[in-house]
Amino acid sequence: MSSHWSAKDNVHEVAEDVYFVEGPAVNWTVLRRGKEFTLIDTGYPGNWPLLNASVNYLGLALENAAAVLLTHGHSDHIGNAPRISAMGIPVFASQAELPNVRREVLEQVTVKDLGLRVLRPRIGAWAAHAVRAGGLSDVAVAGVAAMNQGTLDMFPGSPRMIESFGHTSGHASFLIPAANALVTGDALVTGHPVSPVRGPQLLPAVFHHRPAEVPASVELLWKLNADVILPGHGSMMRTASRLDLVSEGNYPPFG
Repeated sequence: MSSHWSAKDNVHEVAEDVYFVEGPAVNWTVLRRGKEFTLIDTGYPGNWPLLNASVNYLGLALENAAAVLLTHGHSDHIGNAPRISAMGIPVFASQAELPNVRREVLEQVTVKDLGLRVLRPRIGAWAAHAVRAGGLSDVAVAGVAAMNQGTLDMFPGSPRMIESFGHTSGHASFLIPAANALVTGDALVTGHPVSPVRGPQLLPAVFHHRPAEVPASVELLWKLNADVILPGHGSMMRTASRLDLVSEGNYPPFG
């Protein structure tokens, strides 16, 4: 999935100093201020070269990151956070998400959860990519700290944390005021390797720790009236108003 990936084609300017990076299977966001920046999510461990390439493309270096903010503690979002933390860069998540990021608990879909669905071509290809990209690696971030708005206001982009629980116990989204852009993590996506459709959608229930809570979180996100959606999976989406979901994740073989 990453052999033809390039920063030139996949780093998108959302607004001045706000950049959305579409990875082969998962995305991250860069909020720049001079030579320092805030990084939201970090991709799989195997995305390390792509993460570096995207940051370098913007004239930045990972060692100059002011902070890493995590939407949630899944391996495709925190995969490079341990490596960045070891560079002395602070890593933050919501208070309720800390156990997931430290890997004290695991609120993440497993091959066992997928069952025979993994034999379907789309599902199998995604699972194989996840394994190749280091999805089964030890990605625990022992030094992760709880973020609060006072701390976030000091970082480039001054992102505002929005609680959007359901996908995990402490899943967070981020509103970027200067761009009126919303980083939605996995609470709301616009595509995914297992999905046959493109557009605003939910992941299948098996991917969520508490799926019954996800619709309320999405409703909260819509009420923010963001101009741009920056999802954890799929392409960025510009919108002047609320859009109907193209899917609630109940497509075969998950329906």
